[in-house]
Amino acid sequence: MRNFVKKINSSLILRSGVASLDQALLSLLSFLIAIFLIKTVPKTDYGYYSVALPVMLFLIAVQNAIVNTPLAVLLPSKKDAEQKQYAASLFYGQFLLIIPLAGAGLFFIALPWFLGVDSTQGAIAAALCLAATGILYREFLRSYFFAEETPVQVLKLDVGYVFIFSCLVALSYFTFNISVAGLFLLMGISAIIVAPIFKRRLGWAFDKKSIRKSYHENWKYGRWSLFGVIVTHIQTYSYVYLLGMLLGSVAVADVSAARILMMPLVLVESGWGKVVRPYGSKLREQNLSGIFYKRQVLASLVLTFGICLYTLLVLFASGILEKYILSEKYANSFQFIQYWGAVFVVGFIGKNASFGLQVMKDFKNVSIINFITMLITVGYGFFLIQSHGIQGALIAVIIGKGISAIFLWIYFTKSVFFTGENRIKSTVNIKWINN
Repeated sequence: MRNFVKKINSSLILRSGVASLDQALLSLLSFLIAIFLIKTVPKTDYGYYSVALPVMLFLIAVQNAIVNTPLAVLLPSKKDAEQKQYAASLFYGQFLLIIPLAGAGLFFIALPWFLGVDSTQGAIAAALCLAATGILYREFLRSYFFAEETPVQVLKLDVGYVFIFSCLVALSYFTFNISVAGLFLLMGISAIIVAPIFKRRLGWAFDKKSIRKSYHENWKYGRWSLFGVIVTHIQTYSYVYLLGMLLGSVAVADVSAARILMMPLVLVESGWGKVVRPYGSKLREQNLSGIFYKRQVLASLVLTFGICLYTLLVLFASGILEKYILSEKYANSFQFIQYWGAVFVVGFIGKNASFGLQVMKDFKNVSIINFITMLITVGYGFFLIQSHGIQGALIAVIIGKGISAIFLWIYFTKSVFFTGENRIKSTVNIKWINN
């Protein structure tokens, strides 16, 4: 068994396969949660869930920017003892901020309740604050194991999480009517139960001086990454927030129901991203950035073909999917499938270049490009929603991601082949272009 695990850890294809399997498990869980809510809660409540979920993803994205992405990029350049100290410092340091912020959030959310106002939105917000510590705890461990290029550990961690969460949801469902807020609470509880089991084996020690040093090092790259994830989040989920403000939560529910049918595409994108950054960072350290560039190009082409094929299959099977997956009240959602296919195509192509620039430690250009295209996306979205409704929101996302992808690839190419020392390092590896 150990030899089999070593074989997986030594092969990019096998690591990507395990990462995709892990992401498939999580995507299946997300898919089942969405279907469960579609079948059991009013459409307005599912709309609230579709707005709250991006907020949770935003918290994870901020953690990725400041902690996890620099971890994946910088860890390969450190020696064994230094790696352990660096990871431990990042792990403990994040909670010095997460816990006070969660407490402050609960305080401000509780104020309306003290005034006698009880709302579904407030309950969901409070649940997110309570669950944040557990969710981010588990996400850090996932990122660390991916950075260590041990995706089997990630799979074990997530299998345990899914098992515990599923048991708690089933128990809650048969005991009382579980709500959207209850689901988010159970996510945090499940993570808090399973994550310490895997963290205990790492032997990390708290060191205040190391925390300051590690975050100072991270901030050099993390400040641009943080700016980048904020604007990327706004660009990616602007359609949710704008639709919620302009058309209401029912419109959000319709477009979100269409997106869950595209869930397998999310798992491929996420699984590839978790593996390719530490892999690319190792190639960078070996002066093999040209090979990394080639594989990013190839991955973009393969995934584009796969996304188009999958989109056609969903459209072909729309009648069956409406009957068994969604319901008649979400019949309108199928008219948005082709738009989602286009969103995923341009999104994945741009993501691959973004991963490449992060590996090349060029967080600044990623952030600047995403900021400009975020303004374009939000601007187009505001006007197109008013003239074309939900389709207008998705068209705005496609335009923004398309422009972003073009400029990200321009700068990724420049970073690998035409910038400073990389121009010299890549002269040998550029031979693949001529083969």
